[in-house]
Amino acid sequence: MKTLFIRTAVLTACLLPLVAVPQPCAAQDANRDTIMTPTDVGTVVDRVEKQTGTFKDEFDRAVSHSMIDGKRVEEDSKHRADDLHNSAAKLGDIFHDKRDKNNPEVRNQVDRTLNEASQLNQVMMQYRFTDRVQREWGQLRAELNGLAAMYQLTPLPGK
Repeated sequence: MKTLFIRTAVLTACLLPLVAVPQPCAAQDANRDTIMTPTDVGTVVDRVEKQTGTFKDEFDRAVSHSMIDGKRVEEDSKHRADDLHNSAAKLGDIFHDKRDKNNPEVRNQVDRTLNEASQLNQVMMQYRFTDRVQREWGQLRAELNGLAAMYQLTPLPGK
């Protein structure tokens, strides 16, 4: 009987720390499924800012060698990529300046960035580019859609 008690006590002592370890959980409120912390939003903003620069460079090269007819369409497409990159850079500046994901200026810039991305998304859906450009756009669009979800804005359509 005494050994059974000792075994139970030892087993309980060994397992108790495993059960008592707090599990990470997402905070919730009545209006949203999950509350995103400023760090979460900042991480996505930083990735979008970086990826728009990388995408812009690759997109510019692809447009120069694409089947897009007309100098005007080609230039407009390049300007859309530039505008998206500039908008994402401004979003990064505003977010890191305010450090508040709920600041109206941050939300407005997210909306502007998504509007710029929407215009470029139309070009990406209308024309076929290299696999690399398509892949990079898919990754960037996914990040932008994550940002849209954080602010309950309309995501970009596409595959």
